[in-house]
Amino acid sequence: LLLLIAADAAARVRPHSVVLLEKQERAGRKLLATGNGRCNLLNARPDPGRYHGSGAALARAYLERTPPAALEAVFARMGLVCREEEEGRVYPHSGQASAVLDVLRFACARSGVDLRCGQRVLGIERRADSFALHMQETTLRAGAVVIAAGGAAAPSLGADESAYSLLSSLGHRMAPLRPALSPLKLDTSRIRGLKGVRTPCALTLEVDGRAVQCERGEALFTDYGVSGVAAMQLARRAEEAVRTGRKTALRINLLEGCDALALAEARAALLDGMAMEDFFAGLLHRRIGLCLLREAGIAPQTPVSPGAARRVAALLQAWTLPVAGVLPLAHAQITAGGAHASEFDPDTLMSRRAAGLFACGEALDVDGDCGGYNLMWAWLSGLTAGESAARYLEGRDGR
Repeated sequence: LLLLIAADAAARVRPHSVVLLEKQERAGRKLLATGNGRCNLLNARPDPGRYHGSGAALARAYLERTPPAALEAVFARMGLVCREEEEGRVYPHSGQASAVLDVLRFACARSGVDLRCGQRVLGIERRADSFALHMQETTLRAGAVVIAAGGAAAPSLGADESAYSLLSSLGHRMAPLRPALSPLKLDTSRIRGLKGVRTPCALTLEVDGRAVQCERGEALFTDYGVSGVAAMQLARRAEEAVRTGRKTALRINLLEGCDALALAEARAALLDGMAMEDFFAGLLHRRIGLCLLREAGIAPQTPVSPGAARRVAALLQAWTLPVAGVLPLAHAQITAGGAHASEFDPDTLMSRRAAGLFACGEALDVDGDCGGYNLMWAWLSGLTAGESAARYLEGRDGR
């Protein structure tokens, strides 16, 4: 997807020819999986603070320079009709990620982009006034190169570390690659029996006993921990905290905005004479209730009482579980880390180490939260890098 928009942007600056080298047999495969196949391609009401990494300030500057309406206009020019949903999330009107891929492919075809699939670039060599791109059976010479190979997350969809190895070979420093937007790993003995259960809640990440981030949404319990957008938003900080040996925990609030103690005491009076395994009926998923009873050390057949109700009341809003880490890049949506943004011109994204080399998207050390932020950075940086590469050749060749 990033290659496509960068290639189209470059091809619109004449008269240079643009060749797009795609290692897979079809371009844009990873895009089809975004947003559960619906593709949240941008956010109409973005929060600039949702970007991270050494290039976070760069991403925020791009967002200010090209607001969401202008970016949406770029897609409208390609023929894509969009619609805005909750929290400013913008999707293709059809609700299908394939619609975004189609308009990008058609735009490249109209612009004259030479798309060559099944072509893996194994190495890049900087020569006097050009680059040599080495592939399995051939070498291609180019006056300018845009590295838009994406990140290392989700290798099952074709992702790998090729963008980083190519940039490293040309002298760029790399921030370590880590999973971002990835499910959290918890002590599985504490959530036994909850696999597949979903519940609305507020999730707070605690590091060394201090709350550092809170996210709200639906949590999905798994056999290894918890997933869902709210949990994955915490992954970046959770991974760093666990990796550096700090005490890391997840506090789950199942009844945000309620007086849990008052509610529990009222239910104790209502359910007098019943067993505690029925205490959560009409309030929480039964399996969550049984798990909370186990946490509180209360047997399911224990009669309902004010004392037992008070013991579970605290867990309803502060069920705290140790975080063991996050799932690796194979299960992540986004890669944190990459080439240091300071080594690229902020206006053109051209390398300060190799004139004529440009990079964009996850190749740079920028990652965003859920809600369209990562694709917005991909579009904005891809458009800039593609056009800048063509302008660079214009200036170099005196056209």
